[in-house]
Amino acid sequence: MIYSFAFKIHIVISTITLLAGISTLVMSIHGLKRKREYGRQDFVVSLVFNVALYFQLFLGFLIYFLLRSTLEGPMWEVPDTQNDASLRFWAIEHIALMIFALFLTQLGRVFIKRSKGSTRKFRASLFYFGTSLLLILFSVGMAMFSR
Repeated sequence: MIYSFAFKIHIVISTITLLAGISTLVMSIHGLKRKREYGRQDFVVSLVFNVALYFQLFLGFLIYFLLRSTLEGPMWEVPDTQNDASLRFWAIEHIALMIFALFLTQLGRVFIKRSKGSTRKFRASLFYFGTSLLLILFSVGMAMFSR
């Protein structure tokens, strides 16, 4: 019961994360093309993307470590990930990709805060958030094929 609720919340926040990430990229491209100032709206959308990724990390760890015992056994038992591609994906690859995506997003926010000039801020946003979004989409694509 708790597992399914947490998993559903994880999916809802995934959608918000993807929408915020895509919005950030669109706003960055638009800002570079129109040579507009990096404004509060750009800052807020990138913040939503970053915070949503932190929520995803928290929920992902909650689902994996605390609630997986309802499906696979106690959390202190290490699952056999070598022989099960789907289990290996969720236990290792998905977590590693998502942590790296979060790291890139956080790094991008630091670069944006320290950058002088809107062009540099939009370029940093496009690079870091774009790379992060690509990792997320890659992981989602891998999830579809790991079943």
